[in-house]
Amino acid sequence: MKLLLLTFGFGALSAVIPIFNMEAYIVVVYAKAPESSPASSALLLSVIGSFGQNVGKMIWFYAARGALNIPWLQKKLEDPKRQASYEKWRSQVEGRPVFSGCLTFVSAAVGIPPFFVMAAVAGSLRMNVVVFFIAGLIGRILFFWAILAGLGLFIH
Repeated sequence: MKLLLLTFGFGALSAVIPIFNMEAYIVVVYAKAPESSPASSALLLSVIGSFGQNVGKMIWFYAARGALNIPWLQKKLEDPKRQASYEKWRSQVEGRPVFSGCLTFVSAAVGIPPFFVMAAVAGSLRMNVVVFFIAGLIGRILFFWAILAGLGLFIH
């Protein structure tokens, strides 16, 4: 149980400070977990780690929501090209939960665009927070599970 709580915490930390690598952490925990431990379940470890990561991403999401009030960013958005680009992406996301959910899911599951960046972009574009969280959670669960399932072929 402690290992699962630690996995949640490390997931949140790695989402906020990317130098902490969740992929490496989750692989080591899974590889070292005794067969009788809950951490030996690839799916459970993936869910707990993903939940931690998504809670951490919410910090970037909400921080980016307020970023447009920063004077130097407002100055950058005065440029007509940047303003048009921002408005284009905002209109793509706003009121289109399927599009924004799919974009978030792909980012979380595949890493294109990087999920770290996606969290900030989603917040600044005012994406629906529930759509962002759920799509990111499902994508990250699949991402981590695929890594651990592949590793499981060799160690378990």
